[in-house]
Amino acid sequence: MVSPPSLSLSFLFSSLLLDFRVVTTTFFYNLHIRHLKGSERIPFADLNGIRLHYSVTGEGEPIVLITGFAGSTAFWNNIIPLLPDHKLITMDNRGAGLTEYEGAFDTDDLADDIVALMDHLSIAKAHIVSWSMGTTIAHRISLRYPERVSTLTFISPYAKRPARSSYVMNAAIRAVKEGADFDVFSMILNSFCFGESAFTSKEKKNSKMKLPARADISGIEDQMRSVDSYDGRGQIKDIPFEALVIHGAEDIMVPPWIAEKIASAIKGSRFVIVPGAGHIIPPGLYIDVLKEHISR
Repeated sequence: MVSPPSLSLSFLFSSLLLDFRVVTTTFFYNLHIRHLKGSERIPFADLNGIRLHYSVTGEGEPIVLITGFAGSTAFWNNIIPLLPDHKLITMDNRGAGLTEYEGAFDTDDLADDIVALMDHLSIAKAHIVSWSMGTTIAHRISLRYPERVSTLTFISPYAKRPARSSYVMNAAIRAVKEGADFDVFSMILNSFCFGESAFTSKEKKNSKMKLPARADISGIEDQMRSVDSYDGRGQIKDIPFEALVIHGAEDIMVPPWIAEKIASAIKGSRFVIVPGAGHIIPPGLYIDVLKEHISR
């Protein structure tokens, strides 16, 4: 494992400026997505007995972006303008977004869906970039379909969900099912996904944290069951790729030591800790190391 020096303050400021520069591009990308929705040309793939919603943006070497718990294709909107030379594939996992499915599922099912989507799109091999729950899906893809992986990146990873996070997320789901407004779930999710610095910044500006989009709580509950049932700790060492592992120093959803342990178990991996970041890390803070990794 190679641990790079701590990211400098100047690097953090330049990365934050980069995030501001992509706001306009992201705005027009979001307008494009809204236009697709309005014209009913949202892409779906019928595979594995489900109707999977996905998005493809750009041209070039493909990158599959796998989101996490309760996330949809929109999670990756801010990284899309930063990777203009690649074909970027995102999807709504079962239980989130616009994907239609029936019945229970597990992490292997979600991995199979992504590989089936690659087949649907005639993509033989891709860089796999994953976040949170998505890292467990990427873990299974790397072990079961190694020939489909060019490089492997884990952002905010875990091999088994932390017990405290499971306790809180399940309580939030139960509260909504018992009559609480969905915003209660969203606010609890935000409190575990963003670091203290993000809340302090909002407080100083007298502004509120943006809440995740409202979703079907039953789908989120199905995802949570899948998350709770997964334990890949004994197989991390078998990952056949030199993974890039990125984690926020202020992450309370998944404490940083968990990610460092994963990086230590994967031969040749690189561990990058991002100061000031929580479970959701602004892509401008890691885009350079990601580009370096996928260009190797």
